[in-house]
Amino acid sequence: MQIHKPSQLSLEKQYWLSLKNGNPDGLEMLYRLYSNPLYNYGSKFTADKDLIKECIQELFVNLWTRRTFISHPSDVKNYLFKSFRHSVFRKAALLQKNEEYQEAENYAFSVVLNMEDSIISAEQNEALKRRLEKAVSKLTDRQREAIFLKFNENLSYDEMADVMGISIKATYKIMARSLGFLREHLSSEDLAVLLSIFYLKLFD
Repeated sequence: MQIHKPSQLSLEKQYWLSLKNGNPDGLEMLYRLYSNPLYNYGSKFTADKDLIKECIQELFVNLWTRRTFISHPSDVKNYLFKSFRHSVFRKAALLQKNEEYQEAENYAFSVVLNMEDSIISAEQNEALKRRLEKAVSKLTDRQREAIFLKFNENLSYDEMADVMGISIKATYKIMARSLGFLREHLSSEDLAVLLSIFYLKLFD
């Protein structure tokens, strides 16, 4: 008896449906499946590694935070690549200079997560809050400020650059590093909750 393994096409549709149903594992599996191909695709348009990484991070953040509004595409891969391509072109067009950026400034910027209105249960609240705040606390002050401006104040990248007194390219680098760090140091479930908190603007 021959056993047929599910094709990538059928798997990605399963992951998409899982994502739409609010399962963070669906998002994580799509990220694992396509982050490297997207990076390779982006490198054909620009040599700016930070811009490529930020576009990838933003794509998957938007997938999670806007999952209830996004329809079921006929081809998940085409949808992701098209959205990513648009993001790369849009961000590249905003860049006016190709300047080197060093994240060297030290200053205090604290963010406290307010999870009283979040969707998690009271029993899980305190332990989860400690895990999330521990991860966020390991970001630099500038990274925390960038996340606050991006998610809480809903600023565009050029607006963030103006407020923070840095280049647009620098904001891409900061956000890419911030979201990449959080992805590496949190489980897919915890990351999904944190992204929901960012999206719902639950900050003190």
